[in-house]
Amino acid sequence: MPLVSDTAYPRLELNPPAMEVARFTPMPAEIAFVRRRARQDGARLALLVLLKSFQRLGYFVPFEDIPFVIVEHVADTFPGLTGAAAVLADYQTSTYRSRLTSLVREYAGVAAFGRLARTVAQAAAAEAARMRDDVADIINAVIEELVRRRFELPAFGTLAKIATAARAAANRDCHRHIANTLPTEARRRLNELLTLPPGQARTAWDRVKAEPKRPRPHHMRDFLHHLDWLRAQGAGTAVFASLPAAKVRSFAAEARTLTANVLAEMVEAKRLTLMAALLQSQIARTLDDLADMFVRQMQRTHARAKDALAAEHLQRFEHAETLIALLRDTVMACRSEGPPEQRLANVEALPLPDADGILERCAAHASTTEHGHLPFLARFARGQRRLFLRFLAAVPLASTSQDRSLEEAIAFVLKHHDQRQPTLRVAGIDLSFVPPSWWPLVAGQKARDPAPATVDRQIFELCVFTRAMIELKSGDLCIPGSDIHGDYRDQLVPWEICRRDMAAYTEQAGLPATPAAIVAALRDQLSATAKAVDASFPANEHVAIVNSKPVLKRLRAQPELAGAAALERRLKERLAPIDLIDALADTEHWLNWTRHFGPASGFDAKIDRPRERYLATAFCYGCKLGPSQAARAMKTLDRRQISFLNQRHVTEEAFDAAITTVIDAYAGFRLPQYHIRYGGYGGIGYYLVSDTYIALYSRFMACGAWEGNAILDIVSDNRSAIQPDTLHADTQGQSAPIFGLAYLLGIQLMPRIRNWQDLHFYRPDKDLHYPHIDSLFTATVDWTLIEAMLPDMLRVAVSIKAGRVRPSTILSRLSTYSRKNKLYFAFRELGRVVRTIFLLKFLSSLELRHLIQAATNKSELFNKYVQWVAFGESGLITEGVRDEQRKLIKYNHLVANLLIFHTLVSMTRSLDQLAAEGVAVEEEALAGLSPYQTEHINRFGNYTLDFTRVPAPLPADGQAAAPGSGPAQKQLPGVLSGHV
Repeated sequence: MPLVSDTAYPRLELNPPAMEVARFTPMPAEIAFVRRRARQDGARLALLVLLKSFQRLGYFVPFEDIPFVIVEHVADTFPGLTGAAAVLADYQTSTYRSRLTSLVREYAGVAAFGRLARTVAQAAAAEAARMRDDVADIINAVIEELVRRRFELPAFGTLAKIATAARAAANRDCHRHIANTLPTEARRRLNELLTLPPGQARTAWDRVKAEPKRPRPHHMRDFLHHLDWLRAQGAGTAVFASLPAAKVRSFAAEARTLTANVLAEMVEAKRLTLMAALLQSQIARTLDDLADMFVRQMQRTHARAKDALAAEHLQRFEHAETLIALLRDTVMACRSEGPPEQRLANVEALPLPDADGILERCAAHASTTEHGHLPFLARFARGQRRLFLRFLAAVPLASTSQDRSLEEAIAFVLKHHDQRQPTLRVAGIDLSFVPPSWWPLVAGQKARDPAPATVDRQIFELCVFTRAMIELKSGDLCIPGSDIHGDYRDQLVPWEICRRDMAAYTEQAGLPATPAAIVAALRDQLSATAKAVDASFPANEHVAIVNSKPVLKRLRAQPELAGAAALERRLKERLAPIDLIDALADTEHWLNWTRHFGPASGFDAKIDRPRERYLATAFCYGCKLGPSQAARAMKTLDRRQISFLNQRHVTEEAFDAAITTVIDAYAGFRLPQYHIRYGGYGGIGYYLVSDTYIALYSRFMACGAWEGNAILDIVSDNRSAIQPDTLHADTQGQSAPIFGLAYLLGIQLMPRIRNWQDLHFYRPDKDLHYPHIDSLFTATVDWTLIEAMLPDMLRVAVSIKAGRVRPSTILSRLSTYSRKNKLYFAFRELGRVVRTIFLLKFLSSLELRHLIQAATNKSELFNKYVQWVAFGESGLITEGVRDEQRKLIKYNHLVANLLIFHTLVSMTRSLDQLAAEGVAVEEEALAGLSPYQTEHINRFGNYTLDFTRVPAPLPADGQAAAPGSGPAQKQLPGVLSGHV
């Protein structure tokens, strides 16, 4: 069951700020109403407090639950009620309170929560449950409907029960509908997956969850067979056509956590639905995996061809010297003395003895010079032709534009796959997809007209394979039915919704309201920045222009903040030593972060002492001990129990919610709010680190992935109170499309760029010139393209904000050159403008360069910290299953954030003690503090998880961020212990 803090259920803050208190100021009409309905001061105050709290909450709360500052404020606004607060409690238990609540309902025009309101709530919950699967979302929908229908809100527990029952009923209806839709043969196939064949150790259900191996030809061949097998077992996508995609994903995620024996014991309708959903999900994932394998195989083939070209160049260097010597001798013979007949004979005597060999060497040299590595491709692709054709036949590729030439060429190649003639007749085939570098090899002629009647079969097939690889990467080709390589345009918001929300979005992102205004603002900003940088350039001693390229002097280390080192030493002396497991237990007492874990089905956990066991599981995987080592260290746990909880009760969504809880609590403290924002990388674990040192976002990235594409995913994935408006990145974040998309998302991108001098600067107008920095500019911005495509680009931004598509999905298409995708060219051109503005500021501002350098240092500190936390395996990920790899990164992220939060609490207490002792602390010294302290945390030795040990409450800074006086603050019995 979710907590109140997880929903939109209104509640009062324990320590409301002045702005919140001001909302309880009575209006003149309300004061007049109270005067008419109550005579005594105490009754008037009680009525007025009930009225204002009801208006704010929608339900009545006991007087003792209303912060005194609010009661005092309400009393002060009503003449003569200043001293009436003392008798307010007398009206809590009296029958007079019932009369007062009736008066409030009458004045507010709200009906009490009764039988009719319950019926309305149940109907709203049932409607929401058909589209949503999270109980908190269903509760929010019920609250919205009750408020709209002018009903009083019931207790939160009542709403939670209604929402839980509605979701269970909706899921049962879905299960019955899907089970009845499945053909008899499909039902039989699904049930057979759970049967253990004779002589086998595993059922076919484990085969459904198979992961791809390394992208090698034989592994790709096996995975193509696996795709055929999955399709034969699946029920098709039609059975889920009436279900929301969120429901299908939820069913698939639950099925992924279940073993064959657990599924066999389920009700048949639910079992078949979960299995069919996972099969559909696995087919989509397998299509993506095969596309990635194909791309990598083609890239590897091209890389080997380029290596062969380099080796050929080295080998033919001696031949080139021989040809040059022959040319020199020929010229010398032409210029020698004697009659023409003699000179001609001397010239002929030089090449004719080896004329055929010379022509062959010249042709080979010309071929490698004109066509590059392309002639070598056939040598390395010869053994993979059948595999690539098998891929194109098994994986449907569709064009995302009006240009169908490549799609038709793929169909043509597949139709003639069994032909072995050296040429193919291509009459009527559109060859416009063939690039200029391939054309002479494919067509055997340099001119496009007239169109060739035949093409070289082998080269033509290689060209088709190569273009398919390139257009899959750029998004010009998509795979219907897949996830990553599907048509991203289907995920964008419809145009009518986009136009409706455009004005609100641009205002929220800080952009002008219209495309023309955006272009005008950007043009003015670029012009003003270039003019200012040019004017200040003569006085800028830190940069020079050499050969039209800027050269920056090395940054000098900034002086240490005054008093920071001394303050850090004093704080370290006051940090009490604590075992790592106890620090995690303290955070659980304060925040109750384990509440987000539970069975994937959404029901309550049916295990003993779930919170202790969830914490032990987080400790086990977050510190990379592994279940076996953790079970040896904590004697009361079994490794199978830990593995069970990890597989069945812990999901990526639960991690995100738990991490958000920690971040929101962290944001409530004053101490960390002094630092720059930063986006950092941690090997193949990608982390985005806040300016307050805590990590906001994490994900697992495959080796070879372009990390820059993921930096903006925080916009759609981060649900915490810390919402960054400035992001730093490493060199991979400098791509022009990334700059363009970040600008439209209201994010200021400030990457550290290696070899940034080689990037192009774009002038705002071709007629604008600058006395000192003009040589930096090498091109002019195409403002017409930007303005024409801005509606399409804004549609992408609106879709990202709406959660319809992730930035990495778009950027993975826009980071690869596409000759067809106008959106790519538009984002690239917009990014060129934004990046030029950033580069101009970068070379002119010493402070900006210091800021980016400091961000880099903070990233390195966090990387060291998460490696320190993952002491069990030195931060290495040895798990081979992708879902588990992503969870391991989340485990590490969660535990690191919890320890950072615990250190922050300890540092805040120490600062409070110093203040109580009369020690003055400068704000500048606070800015130099870091919560990445490790000396006081003991990672080894005592692993006793004692929940009977209750920590001191959070300091005043963090009280508002805590879940309140609910379960998180109560004493929790139980001890789990061990020792290493």
